[in-house]
Amino acid sequence: MSEKAMNKFAQILSYIFDGTLISIPMLIIICLATVDNITKALGWAFLSLIFGMLIPSLYIHMLFRNKVINDMHIPDKEDRIKPLIITAISNITGFFILYILKAPLFLKAMSLTTIILIVILGIITYFWKVSMHAAWITFMVVTFNVLFGRLMLLLLPLIPIVGWARVRIKRHTVNQVISGSIISFLTSFLVYYSYGFINY
Repeated sequence: MSEKAMNKFAQILSYIFDGTLISIPMLIIICLATVDNITKALGWAFLSLIFGMLIPSLYIHMLFRNKVINDMHIPDKEDRIKPLIITAISNITGFFILYILKAPLFLKAMSLTTIILIVILGIITYFWKVSMHAAWITFMVVTFNVLFGRLMLLLLPLIPIVGWARVRIKRHTVNQVISGSIISFLTSFLVYYSYGFINY
């Protein structure tokens, strides 16, 4: 594969595994797996996507449209602070709504994990650029393993593949990718463990 083709492939992977995009199939699959009624499952997925993905995405799109940022992936860490704050507020609002409406426990655990991750990554972003892509793909892989079992270990290669893509297109260093994955793994593991979804 040529250098140009490799770079193109890395860019495609970056878009496919952007946290916003992978949240859609991820939440739909998880809700269908945790709720017997398909209509209710899709309703929970839609509600989660509104606060977890739609509102933050619309805010970022508004910044892009108004030329406050020049890339929807927000490569400059200084430009990430406000979107992260809005994302945190939106997810916290969604978390409380899920609790009020008595959402499935696993969905609430996912929502809390997301909030903690956003807060941690947001604080780090003040000082250093950490890979959100690596964090979200790791979160997805851990979540699927906790919910569906060891067969989902087959998804593990996605973590280094997405990390490679981010480094390849020069959006992150290797350390930034590794840090994002480690933070995400530890956060996800601890929250799922505290909710009783991980047993020894």
